Order: sequence, then structure tokens, then C-alpha cells
Amino acid sequence: MDTTLLEHYKNTDYWFVVNERKITLSAGDINSDFDSLCRDVNCKTGAFITAFNPHSAPLSISENRQRNRLLESDLEKLTNIRYFYGAGEDRDNQWPAEESFMVLGLSQQTVIDLARRYQQNAFLWIEHRQTAVLIDV
Repeated sequence: MDTTLLEHYKNTDYWFVVNERKITLSAGDINSDFDSLCRDVNCKTGAFITAFNPHSAPLSISENRQRNRLLESDLEKLTNIRYFYGAGEDRDNQWPAEESFMVLGLSQQTVIDLARRYQQNAFLWIEHRQTAVLIDV
């Protein structure tokens, strides 16, 4: 992945909402709120994924939302997972926020497969009590 694009992804806040509480993740950080959520719902992994802007090529909001509806439909077919709505927001406001999903309970390979299907460059991966990392696909 291009180093400029990687830096952009690292400079993004990945937030999602659980029971009206906003949890924000960042690449390279451990997050105690995520760890508490994992304990509460008995999960070990989380992935922050979107279908917006394939290969970082900007699409209209309507095209992006249609792509995310398809991704959500794929998520609904999976078993033993939970997902929450959120967004990835560039801290420098150079890119518009991308509506996303925090998905709990998927294997990393399943997320890689979804990311490839929706033409994403990377996704944020986090495990209970571990540092959040960007996974290049």
C-alpha cells in the first residue's frame, strides 16, 4: 500500500456506537472500552470495515451507501457475530467520513475476504487486550 495512504489510515479515528456510547479506536492503540465490550458480549476479535470508496476512489454518497447496504446484507448472513454502526473520520478533515461497521466475532480471514470483495485497501483489526492494527489487503 502507498505510504501516504497508509499514513492517512493511521491518522483516522474509527468510532462506533454501542448502547448510545461512542467507542473510538485508533491504529496502534489498545482500547479499554473495546476490551470491556468484548468481556460483556464474550468476543475476542473486532474488525472495522466499510464498502465506501473502493480502492480509495471517491464515489457519491448514494453509491457508497448502496455498497454498504450490500456489505451489511453479507454480514447478516454470517453466524455468531455482532456488528455496530460507526464511521472512519480523518483527523485532518481531508476526506469525508466513511460510514462503517464494527464487526465482532469474525476470523481475520473472513474479514480479508469481505474487504477484497468490496475492494478495500485495508481494515482495522483488534483483538481483546491487544493493539489495534491496520491489515493491508
